[in-house]
Formats: sequence, structure tokens, C-alpha cells
Amino acid sequence: MPQFAWAHAHETLLWADKGGSRHTFNYHLINSRNPSAQVSSVWSIPSVPRKEKLHGYHPTQKPLRLVRRAVVASSREGDLVFDPFCGSGTMGVVAKELGRFFVGSEREEGYAELAARRIGAAVRGGVLRELSGGENA
Repeated sequence: MPQFAWAHAHETLLWADKGGSRHTFNYHLINSRNPSAQVSSVWSIPSVPRKEKLHGYHPTQKPLRLVRRAVVASSREGDLVFDPFCGSGTMGVVAKELGRFFVGSEREEGYAELAARRIGAAVRGGVLRELSGGENA
């Protein structure tokens, strides 16, 4: 008999800073187009689309859209992004696409290879060019 359980339908993002340290929060970049609206702590983002799994499968892969929003909100172009549990490399892909530097670690060799393939295929600044309207922007 199959075991039934609640479907995992959310991700929890944790943010912390050392008291008195400088941090980045680009509220204006993630806020709604409606100036009277406030960003909610609940983001409705679909699960990982098939096209994001072209280089391989990871059981807990995060959607690029989710990670892009978190990275845009909390870093600047040229910043260093660290992911101690790299998995399929989504954070590395996003960092490269958004012009950030990236360091990640993954203890499972197969997933480290998957991350390397995905990050290698990503285009540095690709999303930034898309947002600004072309190659020469």
C-alpha cells in the first residue's frame, strides 16, 4: 500500500547577517510594478520546468526564477555568491547569468559534474542582456 504524505509545496529561504555588517537588499529591483504594493514574503513560482533539467536530474533542484529573484534581491553585479550545497548548480548558473562571481561545493561527484555542465552552459551576463534589451546594452 502506498504511503501518502503532504506534497512539498514550498521552499524556505534563510537570510542572516552579522550584527552591524553591511548587507544588500535591492527592494526596488524585486518590488511589484505597482508602486503602492509591497513585496510579499510568499512568492508563487512554478516548480522546475523540464528545460532546466536538460543537463541532468537532481531531486531537489530549485527553479532558476526563484534563485534569480533571491540573488537580485541580495547582491550586486560583481559580488561573490557562495553555495555550500551546490547540488545541480542552480545558484552558479544564476550567478553567472547575473554577472556575479560564484563558489560552490558539492560532495556527490555526480551532482558536482551536473553542476559543472549547467554552469558551463550558462552565458555570463545573459539575463542582464535580456533585461536591458540586447547584446550591446
